[in-house]
This record gives sequence, structure tokens and C-alpha cells, in this order.
Amino acid sequence: MVPLPLYPSFTSTYHSDQYAAIDPTQPSLDCTGKTVLVTGAGRGIGKAIAIAFAQANARGIALVGRTMSSLEEAAKEIKQVNANVELVVVTADITDSAQVQAAVDTIVDRLGVPDVLVNNAGGLHGMGPLIDADLDDVWKAFELNVKGPVNVTQAYLRAHRTRSPDTPRVVINIPSGAAHLPYAPGAAAYACSKLASAKLTEYLHHENPEWIATDLARKAGRKAPDTPELPAGFAVWLATQPEAKAVLNGRFIWANWDVTELLARRDEILSKDLLTLTLKGWGEDVSAEEMKRRAVSVHRDAEKGR
Repeated sequence: MVPLPLYPSFTSTYHSDQYAAIDPTQPSLDCTGKTVLVTGAGRGIGKAIAIAFAQANARGIALVGRTMSSLEEAAKEIKQVNANVELVVVTADITDSAQVQAAVDTIVDRLGVPDVLVNNAGGLHGMGPLIDADLDDVWKAFELNVKGPVNVTQAYLRAHRTRSPDTPRVVINIPSGAAHLPYAPGAAAYACSKLASAKLTEYLHHENPEWIATDLARKAGRKAPDTPELPAGFAVWLATQPEAKAVLNGRFIWANWDVTELLARRDEILSKDLLTLTLKGWGEDVSAEEMKRRAVSVHRDAEKGR
């Protein structure tokens, strides 16, 4: 029985498990020749994403995480799915830029610049009302959920610029619906850090318009019924479908939403600039493109005045 969505759904069909259109074993999602870098790959969603790309016949997969033992266990599971995939297993604390750079250097030496980056690693810190929350723990949420993905993405971008600047890439960030949901008691640090992370994806999209840069969220909450295979299959679908780039690039989407129905709303999504982070009730009489043009103009004027 398919559970009813707790929150509103952009598509009439709402999924909590993998389904045919995002099944990584189907031919249309084939990743033969592609390489992938997944952070937080030792368990949970990160491991499921790595397995899904292996099922889709990826040539190579880099597993990055903090604990070698969990990464090695994940590697064993991946090899059971695809004995031919080349695996690179590297430990790194994503909040440490030196460790991240060393990890990316190792990966690039072995696999070349990965075709796909999945920023999955993050953490839940600083929980509780602001009046009582430990400030260091609150900041840890921003270290893990904002600084960490920036560290990884920056090292990845620089490797791309140096090694193969003309090759389009795919960057998938795994945030949380908490980034745009209303107030949830005790979740200020987590929600605010995830919101900041999601906004970074928007900037990555505009700075690299030929790439696919997308936020892929799942239902917020530890008791969410979604299987890890749901966002895993969705990630493979995003990385392989030209229509995904045309419609969903730079947008915030939930893994629960049906991909066929999403693409069916292409014209509406593009014309109204839907599924982006904005201020409700403001600027609704100005098109998204005009708003972007004005923002660029203000920025350029400010730079001239320096």
C-alpha cells in the first residue's frame, strides 16, 4: 500500500520506493563509460546511490566517507552487484579542505574527473530551541551541510577546469525538504544549513549552465518511510536523461515526485520558473529572467563603484 504523502506533492503520484522509470537496471538509464563520485558513501542513501550507479553499469565509482570500514563494506556490496566496476575508496572529512583536495586528487588520478558528483554527506546537529542550543553544535550543522559540500564541489570544479574544461558534468546535491518547509520545533540549525546548501546549487547552475546541477530532497524526518533506493534511482535518472537537464536544472525537487509527471509539466515549470527558492508574494509581476537580469545589473554596478 502506497502511503499518503505527509506534505503536498508537486505530482499527483507520490513514491516512497523505487519504480520502473527510475530503475537503474533498465537500458535507458545505462551509465556505461561514466564515472561517479559519491560522498557519505559508506551507508544509507550514499551507499544506495553508489550501488544504483553500479547497477547501471558505471565504469568507475569513487566512495568518499569518514570511516574506512564502512566504505569497504559498501565496496563489497557494490562488487556483488557489478564485479567489473572500478572502485576508488578514500576517507576524508568533508569539512577539511586539505583532506578533500587530497581525496579528489586520488580519485582523478585513478578515474579521471568523474562525470557525476553526488554531494550526499551531511549531518544533523544543533537540535533544540535556539535559547538552549550549543553554539558550537549549531555551527557544526553549517560545517557539515554547507562548508562540506562547498569544499567537495570546489575541488571538483577545479579538477574539471584543469583536466577537461569542455566536458559537461552533473552535480546532484542531496539536501532535505527541511530547507523549504515551515517551522519545525528544534530544527533551526539543520533547516537553515540545508537552505543555505540548496541556494548554493542555484549558483552552481548559473555559473555552469551546460551542466546539470540539481537539489534532490527526500521526505524530512528520521521516520520517513522512503527507501534509500528511491533517491538512488532518481539520482541515476537525473544523471542520464537529457530531459532532466532541460526541465529540472538548477531546481529543488523531491525524490518522491513522479518523473514522468514532472516532465509532463515542462512548459509550466519553465515559464513560471517553478521549484526554485524565492520569496512568496514578492516580484510576481516580474519574470524570473528579468529578475535575474536586474540582479546581475546591480552586481555589476556595485563592482564598478569599488
